[in-house]
Amino acid sequence: MSDLYLRRYRVIAGGVDVSELRCTFYIEKNIAETPNYSEITIYNLSPETENQIIETGERVVLEAGYQGSQYGLIFDGDIVQPLRDKEDGTTYKLTLVSQDADKFLNNGFVNQSWAAGQTPKTIAEKLCSTATNPAELAYISENLENKKLTRGKVVFGLACDYLRQISRTEQAAFFCSDGKVNIIKAPDPPTGQIVSLSPQSGLVGAAEMTDEGIKATCLLNPLLNLNSFVHIDNAHVREQKARRDSQPKQMDKDGVYRIIKLVHEGDTRGNVWYTQFTGITQSGNMPNTGNSLL
Repeated sequence: MSDLYLRRYRVIAGGVDVSELRCTFYIEKNIAETPNYSEITIYNLSPETENQIIETGERVVLEAGYQGSQYGLIFDGDIVQPLRDKEDGTTYKLTLVSQDADKFLNNGFVNQSWAAGQTPKTIAEKLCSTATNPAELAYISENLENKKLTRGKVVFGLACDYLRQISRTEQAAFFCSDGKVNIIKAPDPPTGQIVSLSPQSGLVGAAEMTDEGIKATCLLNPLLNLNSFVHIDNAHVREQKARRDSQPKQMDKDGVYRIIKLVHEGDTRGNVWYTQFTGITQSGNMPNTGNSLL
């Protein structure tokens, strides 16, 4: 863990780099059909810059981690509400409440006709690229059934509603991360590298098995993301206690888990600099988020 002490970060709010100021952040991500969420607070902006962000700022981008390879993007989203406040007599702060892919999920409309022969993959591509507020299709499972439309179809409404239909028909999970659309299934391989966590590589305390899955905290790590896989030796995992009404969740024999929820939390001038996450075994079930990995 000796190399995890030189923090590195960059905060771009409404196109303005505010990294030199104190910033705090709370970022919550889920494999769910609702937008990921963040609150990023910037302290003591100049009046001109603050007004610029409030009046014209649309997006906030946050990169964080440590010097070296453990650094990267942890949030990219649409600003939905700027909140100006005064902490004390001399400290002003601007909190940007933001949602990942908010414009696409809530205002991405489609009005088009599809010819017969379209597959779930080609339909998803069309929905993402032709919506009034388009989004990039980052990942779509290769395990979707290759059923084709037997006849043409007219669609009108939110693109995300049709993506939800596809995911539920396919028993898949649909979610957005960093402005990009993903549709995954349980048999899919991990996206990106499998990150191995131990007390020497950033694991804080012991991981714990819960009803939702394994829960753990580590030093802030942007390599951990939704649908990425993490390895934790079972020696560092606290087993779940058996109850009268249920059996405890079993740990993965190889200690490999798929991340379904995570929180990044930090203070560029304070001690807080952590990632907390929930992971399921490769054959596990999703919690009640509107999606299922079966």
